[in-house]
Amino acid sequence: MDNKQHTNIKNAATILLYSVASADYSIEKSEIRNIREILEDFFSITVEESYSLIEKSIKDYKKSTSFFEYGQILNEKFSYQDKLDFICCIFEVAYADKELHFKEQYFIKQIADILNIERHDLIKSKLEIEKYL
Repeated sequence: MDNKQHTNIKNAATILLYSVASADYSIEKSEIRNIREILEDFFSITVEESYSLIEKSIKDYKKSTSFFEYGQILNEKFSYQDKLDFICCIFEVAYADKELHFKEQYFIKQIADILNIERHDLIKSKLEIEKYL
């Protein structure tokens, strides 16, 4: 995988994480912190890289009309296990403010559909994060 593809994957993942965080029309500092920590862990990047990625992704998100294209990028490049791990990360962001808003839940279900995650695996991921938190 070349560097441009890897950058596109990181950008797509960040935009999806941010879209879930902003689904309830309120972005908490805890949600941004979770996104940053997830990016650093998931992609093994530095703090500086994660901040830069978040800034770029917020700009791209505001210009975007649909997050389907970003889900497709991940769907093509992630293994099924990567997708499950990513959905868990998305649930972490959604629960950062201690409550899963119905719009966040709706977005997560849409992302899971794009990533072709089976329903039972989505429920299992949600329960796993709820237990973890």
